Amino acid sequence: MRRVLLLALLLLAVVGPARAGFAPGTPAVPPPAQPRVGLPGYTAELPSGLDGRRFVLHVPDGLLAPAPLLLVLHAYAKDAAAVRSDSRLEDVADRDGFLVAFPEGVHRSWDAGGCCGRSRDDAVDDVAYLDAVVATVRARALVDPSRIAVSGFSNGAMMALRYACERADVVSAVAVVAGTVVAPCRPSRPVAVLDLHGAADRTVPVLGGTNAQLHADFPPVSASLQPFRDAGGEVRVVVVPREGHHWLTGASGAVWDWVRDHPRT
Repeated sequence: MRRVLLLALLLLAVVGPARAGFAPGTPAVPPPAQPRVGLPGYTAELPSGLDGRRFVLHVPDGLLAPAPLLLVLHAYAKDAAAVRSDSRLEDVADRDGFLVAFPEGVHRSWDAGGCCGRSRDDAVDDVAYLDAVVATVRARALVDPSRIAVSGFSNGAMMALRYACERADVVSAVAVVAGTVVAPCRPSRPVAVLDLHGAADRTVPVLGGTNAQLHADFPPVSASLQPFRDAGGEVRVVVVPREGHHWLTGASGAVWDWVRDHPRT
């Protein structure tokens, strides 16, 4: 009996607990057995080369090239520091080996097309800015062109979806939290889209509705993503019971899993 108990404990120590996330059955990705030998790691605030805006770039220590690139966009009234803290995607990048960039919206907002606090007559081109961020990163590191992806939360998620709509030739995948499409959308090629949404989200309701505070009328999330389906992209909406409007627990791992598993083909 003692030998059986000891064997069970040894097996538990080797296997360990499964990683929490939104895709039950997906195998956990273990950390590398040995440190990677590649680029020296750093986190830096860099100029985008456009309209004076900067962004934060995180490069894991020993990152191998070519590497995936993930842009992560903050919510309305927030900034890059907030989504970095909430998502902790830099920790995921260190574990699994990818570049992660955190751009900054003007007046802490993104021109996503119908929300929030921005209008199209303010002479700020957020799509061009994100183009400049991608170009700046590609000038500093060897990026895998088949895995340039966008994520974000709330208004940042809406901007991520808009960018994928207009830059389907660049973006391989989108994985967002509390997002919906509020801009005209006609992707030129397939883009894989994952939308994680709290069932109790009253700020951006999953079934759509008006938000008087934001002066926005949001469409139902699934229906808003139809242009991506029409373009041949895989679309998945995951609604989490009882969760509200926040970066969902386990979302960061799910975001990376989606990006990793959906390269541009």
